[in-house]
Formats: sequence, structure tokens, C-alpha cells
Amino acid sequence: MILVNGVESCVPGDDRGLLLGDGLFETIMMEAGQPRLWRYHVARLERGLKRLGFPPADEALLREELQQVAPEGRCVARITITRGQGPRGYAPPDAIAMTRIVSGGALLTPSTGSDPVPLRMGWSRVAMAIQPALAGLKHTSRLEQVVIRQGWESGWDEAVVCDTQGRLVSATQGNLWWRQGLDLFTPPVDQAGIAGTRRAWVFDHAAACGLAVHEQSAEPQALGQVDGLYVSNARLGLYPARLIETDTPSTAWQDDPVRVLSMALHEAD
Repeated sequence: MILVNGVESCVPGDDRGLLLGDGLFETIMMEAGQPRLWRYHVARLERGLKRLGFPPADEALLREELQQVAPEGRCVARITITRGQGPRGYAPPDAIAMTRIVSGGALLTPSTGSDPVPLRMGWSRVAMAIQPALAGLKHTSRLEQVVIRQGWESGWDEAVVCDTQGRLVSATQGNLWWRQGLDLFTPPVDQAGIAGTRRAWVFDHAAACGLAVHEQSAEPQALGQVDGLYVSNARLGLYPARLIETDTPSTAWQDDPVRVLSMALHEAD
């Protein structure tokens, strides 16, 4: 089911989200009609709306519509909010009438059992642009990710992405993490990348699982001698990965200290 402003409908052809990518979205795990990590999604959405100059969203209405499109079972939903219809050109309209799109669908995800198969990660040949004005936002202008995904080679499940200055940024579809001992690292997202909801949760809860978390700018060679490599997003949670070219890291998931944190995230609401 897809709801547009609360009813099953279509998006107008002159909507700025369609024409210009002028909007934000949230990908949300649903469990029996309830959105997982809802407060993290709402916080990120509110930050994005404020930065783009949108009016605040109606949180209660969004939650009600999520329950309509994903009322039962474990599935995935998406909220998209655009600036709505407007005159031709880039200039935003003086009066904003936002378009609200809420949809639900089946969950396609790797096994997240006791012994998941690590994602096979290559290296993206396409760099992510540095743009502080949009960094951290989950905005609807995702052409960069489309081109990155288009460049995956056969056998890849994910790719490590760097920025145009050669620094680690993220995975194609999530935040990137690496571990050395009991220290967990992830790149900053103030210049490029998305401030993921699972990323925020890990920063809040890693210490309780015996891990220290660090935001660190790093070059690609930093991944050459790590004890663990991971990707996080709403669909996967916090999931193990391996670099295809070096078949590293080699730590078994059962022995990985991040496993406890990953399991806690899987159960978090």
C-alpha cells in the first residue's frame, strides 16, 4: 500500500520531490505495526526538515499511516516528505504544502541468525562528493548512490565508499564500521554520508556492551589490519562484512565482541 497525503493516490507530476529530489525519506523496520527505533527516525527527520526549511511533520499522523501500510508481521516501511508542488525553477515556493508519502513492503534481508554470512565488500570506484550543507541528511537526491551501486561487480554484497579526498565515508547503503580490539570506529558524517539511525543507536549503547565508539576520519588503508568490519542500516541492523580482495577480517562472528551489540540492536525498540 502507498498513501499520498493519507489516501491511496499518485504523486503529481510537478512535485518538487519528483522533479528535483527536494525532499527527505526514512526507511523504517516495522514489527507488528510498530516502528522500530522510532525516536531516532523522528529526530533525524526533524533535523532534516529544519535544515531544508520545511515545516515540522505531524509525528502522530506519520505513525498512524505507518500502521496502515504495515499493520502486521516484520516488514519495512518508508516515509517520504517532499516540498510539494511549486513553480518551475529551483527557487522554493514561498508557501510550502508538503507531500507526504508512506509505503510498506516485504523485508528482503540476509540471515541475521546466530551465524550470519558476512557481506562481501568491494571498493567503489565512484567517490562521494563533499557537501556539508547536505551531509548527514537522508535526502531524496540519491543519484550518487545509484551510480555507486551500478558499479558493483559480480559477487559483491556491498562496497566501501570514499569521498573525493580519498577518505572513508560509508558503505553504499549504510554506515561503515571497523573494530580494533574493543574499539569501534566509524567515519564522521559532517562532510558526506548519512547520519544513520542505527549509527546513532550504537553511539548511545555500545558502552553498555563493553565497546568504546569513536568517530574517526581515516584513509582506506585503515581497513587493512582491522579485527572486524561491519555495515549498519535499518534493514540489516549492525551486520558483519569482509573485504573480498583480502578476505579480511577473519574473526568468526561467534567470537566477535560486536555480536552482543548487534543482538541488542536487533531487539531494540
